[in-house]
Amino acid sequence: MRQPWGEVPHSLHLLPVDIHAVAMYTALMRSPEHLKPLVGRMNLTPMIDVVFLLIIFFIVSNNMIQQDTAIAVDLPTAETGILPQEQETRRLTISIPQQGTLYVGTELVDEERLRRILADSRRDWGEDAEVCIRTSRHVLYGEIRPIMQMAMENGFVHVSFAVQATGPSR
Repeated sequence: MRQPWGEVPHSLHLLPVDIHAVAMYTALMRSPEHLKPLVGRMNLTPMIDVVFLLIIFFIVSNNMIQQDTAIAVDLPTAETGILPQEQETRRLTISIPQQGTLYVGTELVDEERLRRILADSRRDWGEDAEVCIRTSRHVLYGEIRPIMQMAMENGFVHVSFAVQATGPSR
């Protein structure tokens, strides 16, 4: 008998194929669902951003804390004193490590620049601002007095001196 698609060679044997069996076989050969990679993954970018912001915050705040005491000064000693209040008061720290040198924070300034800094600080910070003078025990009072006078001329009424405590502090 002649087939419309041509003669089938005698060496080729055709097997009947069940379509349903092929479908089941391919379904069994698929990988299990639990082995597939997760479609929804956690985005780490926001968490990394927050960590970097925290690192920057602590670096900047550490620098600001160390700025007041960055200049080495041989402070005078005192048996009594009051510890500085840890409140919202803005404090301008003036350091005088030796005769003739003035620092505001870590910036070396002259008297004219100090006068401008005092005026700007008082204007920006308001009435509650204070000045802390860190001076060496070897600096004469004659060099400190003009600084105190400048602070008072600019409206600072809270002026304190940093000392090394030898006795109990309040």
